[in-house]
Formats: sequence, C-alpha cells, structure tokens
Amino acid sequence: MKAKESSRLFSSANWVMMLAIVGALIAAQWKHEAVPLAVIVIILVLTLIKARLIILDFMGLRGDHPAMAAALWVWPAFFSLATLGRALGSLW
Repeated sequence: MKAKESSRLFSSANWVMMLAIVGALIAAQWKHEAVPLAVIVIILVLTLIKARLIILDFMGLRGDHPAMAAALWVWPAFFSLATLGRALGSLW
C-alpha cells in the first residue's frame, strides 16, 4: 500500500468514526421520545456520507470501478429513502 493511500485510508477511518459518534450522540438526545423529522434527516445524511467513504476508501473503489461504486452506493441511498418515507408516513 502506498503512503498516499495509507494516509487517505487513515483519514477516512477518522471521518467514519467521527460521523458515527456524532450520529449516535444526536440520536441519544431523545431516549424515550419520538425523534424529530429533522434529526432523522440529519442522521440519514450522516449515514450516506459514511457509506460513501466506506465504499470508496475501504473497499478500494475510488477511481477504479465507478460503476460498481455507484451500484453499491444505491443500496444505502435506497434504504435511507425508505426510512425517510416511513418516518414521513407516520406523521400523516
């Protein structure tokens, strides 16, 4: 592994851990209450950012296989939209 790739992977790991901690802290603010819709959207956006970092850096698809990276990224995007749809459905 080249030094640049190792540095990018280390930086990406730090970002993934930070995003996970921030998402957990945000979600922990509402222990036994309903989570507001804006908070759900924030958590889902953080999840999509983490998924993108994992797909590109940890799976090694940055620049090599853009079609495979896009296909893998569609799954978390689909489930995030499904979660958001379910949250919106519970409001009405």
